[in-house]
Amino acid sequence: MRPCRALRLAAPALAVALAAAGCASERAMYRGGPDHTGVYDSDAATLAGDPVWVHATDEDSYSSPVVAGDSVYFGTNAGVLYSLSRDAGDARWQHETRGNIEATPAVADGQVLFGSWDGAVRAVAEDTGEQVWRFETEGRVYSAPAIAGDRVYFGSADGHVYALDRASGELVWRFATGDRISASPSVSDGRVFVGGLDGNVYALATETGEEIWRYETGKPVFASPAVSGGVVAVGGYDKSMHLLDAESGQRQWQFRTGNRIYASAALTEDAVIFGSTDGYVYSIDRETGVKNWEFDTGGEVFSSPAVAADRVFVGSTDGRLYALDRVGGRKLGEFDAGAPVYATPTLADGRVYVATVDGRVYALD
Repeated sequence: MRPCRALRLAAPALAVALAAAGCASERAMYRGGPDHTGVYDSDAATLAGDPVWVHATDEDSYSSPVVAGDSVYFGTNAGVLYSLSRDAGDARWQHETRGNIEATPAVADGQVLFGSWDGAVRAVAEDTGEQVWRFETEGRVYSAPAIAGDRVYFGSADGHVYALDRASGELVWRFATGDRISASPSVSDGRVFVGGLDGNVYALATETGEEIWRYETGKPVFASPAVSGGVVAVGGYDKSMHLLDAESGQRQWQFRTGNRIYASAALTEDAVIFGSTDGYVYSIDRETGVKNWEFDTGGEVFSSPAVAADRVFVGSTDGRLYALDRVGGRKLGEFDAGAPVYATPTLADGRVYVATVDGRVYALD
């Protein structure tokens, strides 16, 4: 995906955020950009026919692949970050750590940034995989880094949200929450939004880390917030999706599902689309909080939806990746991966890239 080209997105805030971040052609970031809308500027795949390629690692993986330039990057539970050829899926290099790599990498200006269960966040060279810098926290890093401007933001199981200088890896600020951070931060409009296992969603100033507001859900928050058009969508252990005002943190509506929500929402111009461990994918009207549709996958949904054009792509523990009609929720196609799909699909130039728990990465048209 090339988010810096002319953007035709359902979420206009994404273009603003990328421009503010000093977006360059080599940059690619998780969930469509630093505000994690889940909306991609890409043609929609059909999931018809055989995979374009498949790469097998024989290592369990929950990491979502990210596409940048001519490479695909993803991590495994063996602590290895892989770089694959985008065209053929061939291995280019690998970088080993001492802990699981579950978080999705971020790529910017020749560097790949990622966290590991060994407590470190690393920057490695995009072309060789050689380490550029390493920053140590006091807990596991489940959180995917969010890049905005010259800084990188992430959370740690030590209970802190961190802001680092992207070039050097030096600490700019850190903010203490009341428990571990598993969620990935989202960055938009001068604020860092992140949920914690203390049950709070925080809005912090990007420059100083000062708390602007917090919203209490009452239960742990594993999902990353999605931010667009002045609202924040985030789900949690309370089995609910919350839509908040980005300025004040006040709740606009709350939609309850049948089980916990780990997946982040896709936030389009008119809908909040997300999965729940009750097995359903939901589309909720952004203005009213009323359900547009629901789709039963037959398994738990930990995968965050990705939206391109008129389609929604989402994985399930039933071992399938689904393509759904964005407006009506009708199934348009599916791919049977043969293993649970926890990872979030990534969309780029008419292809879907997705990883399965058994360590396979697929490129699908």
